[in-house]
Amino acid sequence: MPKYQRIAEWLQQKIADGTYGPGDKLPSEQELREQFDVSRQTVRSALAVLEEEGLIYGRQGSGSFVRDPAEEEAGKSRRIAVVTTYVDNYIFPKIIQGIEQVLSEADFQVQISFTNNQVQRETEILESLLEQDLRGLIVEAVKSALPNPNLPLYKRLLEKGVQVLFLNSGYPQLDCPKAALNDWEAGRLAARYLLEMGHREIGGLLKSDDGQGLLRYEGFLSELKAAGIKMDDNRFVWYDTGDSGHFDWMEQRILNRFAGLSAVLCYNDAAAVELIELLGRNGIRVPEDLSVISIDDTDLAVFGDVELTSVHHPKEKLGEKAAEMMLAMVRQRGGQQEIKSYEFDVWLAERASVRQMRT
Repeated sequence: MPKYQRIAEWLQQKIADGTYGPGDKLPSEQELREQFDVSRQTVRSALAVLEEEGLIYGRQGSGSFVRDPAEEEAGKSRRIAVVTTYVDNYIFPKIIQGIEQVLSEADFQVQISFTNNQVQRETEILESLLEQDLRGLIVEAVKSALPNPNLPLYKRLLEKGVQVLFLNSGYPQLDCPKAALNDWEAGRLAARYLLEMGHREIGGLLKSDDGQGLLRYEGFLSELKAAGIKMDDNRFVWYDTGDSGHFDWMEQRILNRFAGLSAVLCYNDAAAVELIELLGRNGIRVPEDLSVISIDDTDLAVFGDVELTSVHHPKEKLGEKAAEMMLAMVRQRGGQQEIKSYEFDVWLAERASVRQMRT
């Protein structure tokens, strides 16, 4: 180990165990030289390591001192903006609850906005945030499967020093961490379950303008391909944000494409519930005539006439994790490792919407 590194680690340990607390002065360069029998340059290299890590600072003519994190935080904004596609329904209240709890306990203010998954609304919110004294932004990308004209606004926020963390889905063009469900694995798990239940004629109802939909589709196809299931594009129906809640517009297309299938994957529980209602209007029973599996495991999965088998979404835990990641981002100092994206493992909540096929 280089001599300067040995000195740096010794000082780090002394700071960690409280020998030198916040605001305390470290031994002088001369004292360190004598203690470790090294040159002045070696000592300065060791002190430079600690400065890069944000543990100490130098004061001209006085020496080196241990940083006080509380003092360092003073004067900085304690406002974190949270921007989700929706705010008062589906999984979002629990996600926001998790975020608020963690950030409030850390004495940060939470400012909530929602975009309705509309690009123009995202534009307005980002332009407003650029005018504010903001420390961090937890945001769910709008229509993340499509090109987005708001990327320059995100880059301006980053240039201002605002920490940006994506929730559920992000923009691959921006090098920012993300907290999300493992959507690819969610799709794969759904396909594996259908196969285990004996289904071979399988299709899907998936969302085309959000990145989660594409990842769920990719994982779903991967498992079917591994099982030797021949894929047919005509077994899949794609919809976008504007179609949600209006599947009657494409009712005939859904009926035509799902004719002859034994099971379908739905993008989420909301789509599954709407599909089941559509099927019921046309005399198609779930699961007797068509099995349905979905993703997110929300309250919708258990409140309908048919309880949905659904891949679980962590919801509140996702919010808590996102908040913890944001706190680490706003508190990180130079030299620390960058915060990496986090994906939650998946598991399946089995209910009544998928039937066992006869073998």
